[in-house]
Amino acid sequence: MLPQPFTSPFVSPFANKPGFNLSPSFKPPDQSKVPQPHEVGLPRYLNYLGDLTGCGHWRMLWPEQLINIRGDGCSSSLTSMVFEPNWYKGLRCIKIQRQASKAQKDFIAYLKSIQKECGFKLIYEVDDVVFEEDIPDYNKFKAAFTDNGIRQNCIDIINMCDEVTVTCKFMRDLYRERTGKQEITVLPNFVPNFWMGHLYNKRKVVDAYETHYRKPRVLYTGSGAHYDVDNKVGGKDDFEHVLQLVIDTRHKYQWVFVGAFPPPLLKYVQNGEIEFHPWQNLLNYPKLISDLRAQVMIAPLQENNFNKSKSDIKFVEAATLGIPCLCQDLVTYSTAPESLRFKSADDLKFKLEGILNYRNRKQYKENIELLRNYGLTRVMENEENIGCHLETLNTPYNSLERKYLKRWNS
Repeated sequence: MLPQPFTSPFVSPFANKPGFNLSPSFKPPDQSKVPQPHEVGLPRYLNYLGDLTGCGHWRMLWPEQLINIRGDGCSSSLTSMVFEPNWYKGLRCIKIQRQASKAQKDFIAYLKSIQKECGFKLIYEVDDVVFEEDIPDYNKFKAAFTDNGIRQNCIDIINMCDEVTVTCKFMRDLYRERTGKQEITVLPNFVPNFWMGHLYNKRKVVDAYETHYRKPRVLYTGSGAHYDVDNKVGGKDDFEHVLQLVIDTRHKYQWVFVGAFPPPLLKYVQNGEIEFHPWQNLLNYPKLISDLRAQVMIAPLQENNFNKSKSDIKFVEAATLGIPCLCQDLVTYSTAPESLRFKSADDLKFKLEGILNYRNRKQYKENIELLRNYGLTRVMENEENIGCHLETLNTPYNSLERKYLKRWNS
């Protein structure tokens, strides 16, 4: 039995005091006069993610993080479909990333059915080509897009949306041709300073050059999708035209591969003549690239619609760190200066020799800052870059209010 008198710890000690009265005559304060949190008036956005790896971060999650941190809006992301109309009321925009299945098509049709009532905009985001005829046979992921039903689902979903965002002009034009959709906007990839840009260190790049000038380090980072790993086309992949150059110069240069390497190089990886590092998670990737102390990076590609629709990420990442990247001379890398684009293996060989010749060390060191300066123009935190994302979310396609997107869509 509890001692008397007993006062419950869950009851206010003032509950029985004079003046404490919650009678029907009590009137709460007028909420219209009560200061509201900043978030109450912010636009709300919702993303439906197609993946949680690199593409999901570059295109959806990193922009979302910056929008929330800056206080430009309240953005959230989901991977599960929500069939509750009240959930969508008050949203300004829903962005859908690379949805392609029948169930996803039916879900977008549901969103379309409540769009007028809820008042949101629908955007389809895609950063890769999904059309079978444009995906090279050596790409091991092509099998996911050989079903005509998947293709038609993509086309139908795209045409249900108000706008489509892609990474480059070639991709925009290809999607217009393949889908008939005209409201397609170029939204380039921008690199977050908090992810990679903070690792820039000119002294580190110079020291690496001086340390390895006798056998310079040449770096390639890329997934297995660039290589004919299943020997479907006899090794004619993105690396085939420069493969012999790598073999012939393996004693002159220290070739370094991250993530994967062409199958014909296996014996050189096994005997240690060519250096290989397994793929890293997204968090650790920038530090690995910086710590490998490469003097130059390369980005070879075959010429096809799939590769011409790619983003210039390899060049932008290298420039962000102040490292030159020799890129295939395709529209993909039109942002790179002519001096850093190559057409053939002989051209690549010539430009490697020019960059890495120790007699040209003064020019190499001067170019570090020039590259870094370009990298800074592609930092996501820049007002004009995160502004591109905000303009797609907040304004109609081709709106006159869009000032930052004009640069990429003229």
